[in-house]
Amino acid sequence: MKPILLLVLCAWAPPAGAAAQTVSTTPVVSVIRVGERLDVFDPRVPGEAWWPFQIANKIHITTRERIIRQEILLKPGDPWDELKALESERNLRASGSFRWVKVMPVPRPDGGVDVLAKTQDSWTTIPNLSIGTEGGQNFFGYGIEENNLFGYNKAVSLLHSQNGPTVRNDLRYTDPRVLDSRLRLSTLLANTGHGDSMGADLARPFYALDTPYAYGTGWERFNDENTVYQSGLTHSQFLEYNQAAMISAGRRLGRSDTFAQRLEAGWLYSRNRFTSEAATLPGTLPVDRQLSGPTLGYSWILPHYVKETYIDRIERVEDYDLGNELSFLGGYAGTKLDSDRDRWIFNVTDQQGLSFGEGRFALAQIGTAGRVAGGDWENALLFTNLDLFWKSEQPWLNTWVAHLEGATVRRMDQDNQVILGGDTGLRGYKNDAFTGAKAVLANVENRFFIPGEYLHLVRLGGAAFFDSGAVVPEGSGLSFARFNSDVGIGLRAASTRSRSGGVLRVDLAYALDRGPGPSRWVVSIRAGQAFSIFNSATRRLRRPPTSRLDEVAPPAFPEPR
Repeated sequence: MKPILLLVLCAWAPPAGAAAQTVSTTPVVSVIRVGERLDVFDPRVPGEAWWPFQIANKIHITTRERIIRQEILLKPGDPWDELKALESERNLRASGSFRWVKVMPVPRPDGGVDVLAKTQDSWTTIPNLSIGTEGGQNFFGYGIEENNLFGYNKAVSLLHSQNGPTVRNDLRYTDPRVLDSRLRLSTLLANTGHGDSMGADLARPFYALDTPYAYGTGWERFNDENTVYQSGLTHSQFLEYNQAAMISAGRRLGRSDTFAQRLEAGWLYSRNRFTSEAATLPGTLPVDRQLSGPTLGYSWILPHYVKETYIDRIERVEDYDLGNELSFLGGYAGTKLDSDRDRWIFNVTDQQGLSFGEGRFALAQIGTAGRVAGGDWENALLFTNLDLFWKSEQPWLNTWVAHLEGATVRRMDQDNQVILGGDTGLRGYKNDAFTGAKAVLANVENRFFIPGEYLHLVRLGGAAFFDSGAVVPEGSGLSFARFNSDVGIGLRAASTRSRSGGVLRVDLAYALDRGPGPSRWVVSIRAGQAFSIFNSATRRLRRPPTSRLDEVAPPAFPEPR
C-alpha cells in the first residue's frame, strides 16, 4: 500500500523547469471513424447466413454509430494514446451491447492517424425464462429484458422471480448517457409481497482515468422480509424497512498519466427499522438504526489492465486490473446531525494483481468495513481474498482456478450473517447451511472447454472441483475439525451471442462431511459461477457504502439478499 502523503505530493509536483524540450514523434489523431458495425450474425461467415439468423438480424437494431463514438476517449487533434484506446474498448465492453470491440490506429500519408472502431453487437432482447435449483432450493422466473433499446444502449427489464418462498417483481431502467451527456441514471421499482421498493441513482462518474471531476446522488427505499438461518433452516424472520440517500462529489488530484488519485466528499443518510411478525423469535429482532452525516473518500488507481478469455466466462473478453487499487470511504454520523447515536463509519479496500504470463495471473484483496460507536466496534468486518487463474492448452484448453477467502465480523448486526452453503461456494450442501461470524472458504476448480461453436450459438465445457470451508460464531476458534468439504463435476454452456456471455452451470456435488439435509448429493443448475472472485461468504453482509463515482461502480441497486 503506497504512502498516501507521498503520492499526493508527487501528483501536485510541477514539472522540472530544467527538463530539455524534445520533439514529439507521437502521431496526432485526425479523424474518428466507426468502421464495421456487425450485427449479431455475420452473413459472410459460413453458416451464419441461415434464414433464422437473418430474421434475428432484422429484429435486432444494431448499436448506432454515435453511441459508439461517444465512448471513444480520443478526439481529433489529440496525440495518439494506446492506453486511451484500450480504455475506450473497456468502456464499450462494459456497456454489454457488444460481442467484441476493437479500437485501433490507422496511419495516414501525412504522418497522422485515424482512430478506427470496429464492433459486433450481441443479442440484447432476452425473453427470460429461468428454472433451476441450487443448494436444495428451487427457483423460477420469467420476464423480458432489452439492454440496447432501439440501438441507444439503454436498458429496461420486467422480471418475475420466485426463489424458495420469496416472490419478487422487478421493473428496472438504466440510461448510461442521459440526453447524450455523461450522466448515468438507474431506477428500480419492485414488489415482494411485503411492500414496494423503489430507488433512483443519478451520477456523472469518473468515466476515464483522467476525468477531472465527478458527482452523483441516489435515493432508495426497501421493504422486505429478512430471514436468519441456522443449519440450513429458517431460525427467525422479521420485516425490515430501509431508507437511504447519498450525495457526493469528487475531484481528481494531480495530472499523472500513469495513475489517478481522487478525493470525494458527500453526505450519507441511512435509516433501518425492524418489525416483528409471527415467525420472529424472542431476542432476535434487531435494534433500529439511523445514520446521518458527512463522508470523505480517497482512491488511488495504478492501472495495468489485461484482456483475457476463458476465465470467468467462455470466449468473451474480460478485463482484469493487475495494478493496484486502493479505496477509502469514511464518515461521521452524529446525534446532532439526525443520527440515533454518535458513530464513525469506514470502508477500506486494497487490491493488487500479479501476472505470471499470458492467461496466468493472481488477484489479491484485503479490506475492512464497519462502524465505531462509543469506543466499540459495530458490525466491523475484516476480509481477505486471493484468486489464482492459470490457463493452459495441455492436454486441452482449460483454466485452473484457485480461490481462498477469509472473513471475521466483530459485534455483528442481528440482521446480518456470514453464510456458506450451496449458493455461496460449498456446492455439496444446502443453501445457508453454515452461519456465524467467522468464515474461511477454499475452492479449486479446473474449467475445461470443448473446441468449436455449436450451431453458431453455444460453446460448451465442463469442470471438476473441490470446495472446503468453515463458519463459526464470534468468539469461537477455527479448526480443521470444523471444515466441511465436497467434490464434484459439472457441465458448462455459454451463449456466444448473448449480452453477458455468461455461463450456465450444471454441477453434481458430493458432500464429504455430514451437513444439514437428507442427502450428500446436491445438484445445482444455475447461471454464473459457484463462487465469487471476492467475498462469497460475506456477499449478503450489509456494510457501509463505497463510491458510486468510479468508472465501474457497484450496482446502484444490488440484487436482493
